[in-house]
Parts: sequence; structure tokens; C-alpha cells
Amino acid sequence: MRTSLHRILHPLFGIAMIVFLLLAFVLVFAQVIGLIFAQPWLIEGASETLLHPAIISAIVVGLIGYALFNCLPKVEKKAELEDEDED
Repeated sequence: MRTSLHRILHPLFGIAMIVFLLLAFVLVFAQVIGLIFAQPWLIEGASETLLHPAIISAIVVGLIGYALFNCLPKVEKKAELEDEDED
């Protein structure tokens, strides 16, 4: 069960992370362009349009990441926890 969930969640996590990073990049890039060219409508428009989707995608990435960590096969999880103890 854990292995099949891990196989499903791993690519979903990658896709969700890419979507989140693209949304965040476009949001910040549009605001920087608006700041450079002194266009307040671009700053406000980018924030109004992309802020909520970026926040929602960040929440989705966090939830999938949490589920992915809890679905790790026991061998990988044990090795990961031992590595944390050594630090």
C-alpha cells in the first residue's frame, strides 16, 4: 500500500511543485517589471490575479509533500531518520 501511494504521490508532488514555482516566478517577475517601469496597475494586477492561485498551489504542495513523506517505504524512512540523528 505504501509503495503504490508513493508511486502515485511522487510525480504529483513534482508537478505541483513546478506549478507553484511557475506561479510564484510569474507573480514576482510581473511585479518587478511594474516596479521598474513605474506601472502600479501591473503590480496590483499581478497580485490580484496570481496571489490566490500561488497560495493554493503552495498549500497543495505542502499537503502532497506531507503525504509523500508519510508514505515512504519503512526502509527509506528509517535511513532518513538516522541521518537526521547524526546531524
